[in-house]
Amino acid sequence: MNANNNKLISIEGNIGSGKSTLLAELQEIYSTNPKIVFLKEPVDDWSEIRDVNGITMLEKFYANQERYSFPFQMMAFISRLSVLKKAMSEHKGCIIITERSLYTDKCVFAKMLHDNNHIEDVNYQIYLKWFDEFSKDFPVDQVVYVRANPEICHQRIQTRSRTGESTISLDYLQECHNYHDAFITQLKCNVVSLDGNANIFEKENVLKTWIQLVNRIIVTNIHEGIIVPHISSDLF
Repeated sequence: MNANNNKLISIEGNIGSGKSTLLAELQEIYSTNPKIVFLKEPVDDWSEIRDVNGITMLEKFYANQERYSFPFQMMAFISRLSVLKKAMSEHKGCIIITERSLYTDKCVFAKMLHDNNHIEDVNYQIYLKWFDEFSKDFPVDQVVYVRANPEICHQRIQTRSRTGESTISLDYLQECHNYHDAFITQLKCNVVSLDGNANIFEKENVLKTWIQLVNRIIVTNIHEGIIVPHISSDLF
């Protein structure tokens, strides 16, 4: 818990695992509850930074990781930090459910890029100083891990055709998968794992199970005055 008495629940998972879909479904279900706040990954902020040719930083990163890994990770960290600070300031005492966390940025992506020599040591030291300075104010209380096979993630990425993602390789997703697994096993907070291989658009019972599992986490983190709706089959 942090100084504003917020509880942070982070939805983790590889690119294309189903994190965004789960977050959107939860947000719709809890839309009438002002004490439960949802923060999607600030991808829109990343798209605002473009070069003179209109190419976004996200596109530049995937096209040339050796050159753009450090500035991209700093941008991702600052943008995530910004939305977290704003949410905690405006919604004190609330449950905040986020798509990834500052710790994912460090322990998965920044670490992986440093290990692969895409972020050199001096830049990595700068990144860690930023992280150590600010992360202590945003501890994660619970984690929901949407775990999906890299091959399935790759298929979904190709199907959805989001801007900047066309160059994401299966090898990169496999690495992300491995680092996510390692990150999750090191966490000291409670973790609930979901089978991200299932297509929740085709199997409503899977989505229902996901929602029920997350709802249990929310119930265990209720603050005084928070009313959590009853999850029933009528919602699906």
